[in-house]
Amino acid sequence: MATTTNTKVDYTEKEVVSSAQSVSSASSERTLTDTNFSFSPSRTLAINARGIGAFRLPLPARQTEIFIHNPDDTVAYISTRDSLWSGDAVLSDPKRGNLIRTDYFFGPTRGPVLRLLQSPSVLADELKISGKWGSRAVQFMGSGGLLLEWGYAKEKRADGNKVNLIVLNVVDGQGKEPQNRRIAQLARGQDTRTPGTSRCAAGNGGELQIDEAARQSLEVDEAIVVATCLLMLKREIDRRRLVQCVVIAGGGGS
Repeated sequence: MATTTNTKVDYTEKEVVSSAQSVSSASSERTLTDTNFSFSPSRTLAINARGIGAFRLPLPARQTEIFIHNPDDTVAYISTRDSLWSGDAVLSDPKRGNLIRTDYFFGPTRGPVLRLLQSPSVLADELKISGKWGSRAVQFMGSGGLLLEWGYAKEKRADGNKVNLIVLNVVDGQGKEPQNRRIAQLARGQDTRTPGTSRCAAGNGGELQIDEAARQSLEVDEAIVVATCLLMLKREIDRRRLVQCVVIAGGGGS
């Protein structure tokens, strides 16, 4: 049964770097409070990504296949990296085959590109992902010129507890979020994160919650929601590895 949450949401793009346990830092902070906000997650998917820990060499994640399961534990999607040392990956559906290829490029000005392998006529066959330097949020264009953004949020629940989320919102040209336009969110609490992972892991998975009514009305393909969510986890791993490189370099120079 779908539930509707009416919560106070604090959006923040600030991380605190503290030795090797930190993932990254961001230079800006954005806060939005909307007590009338409504989000009804009527579809859930379990993203079984293990991510990487803090105390390790800055090597790529060893998991080359990420399985995304339906609530009945059947496989909805599989994300497969080209190789252990490659960030490029293909998202496939067990019934429909390969759906989206995500290509990564080296350099701060070259964002990832999603190549839609079974693109419907209403969409271009490529989605370019952009992000500002020093920010963890990324944006991309959906159908009809719709601007979408994945970003980080802290949500205060009715019981007073705060939950860290990665959220997919619709934004306008000025980067402001219209009310009631959240499409999806990745929850990684104690009961929702990938089993065997901890809150200190970078790039670990959790429960992807999708507001189907919002997604369908805005004509956002579910596979794109999944692929771009996985991209956010990949970026977490890259930031963690960067911090690990800095720590190792600092230790070697002391």
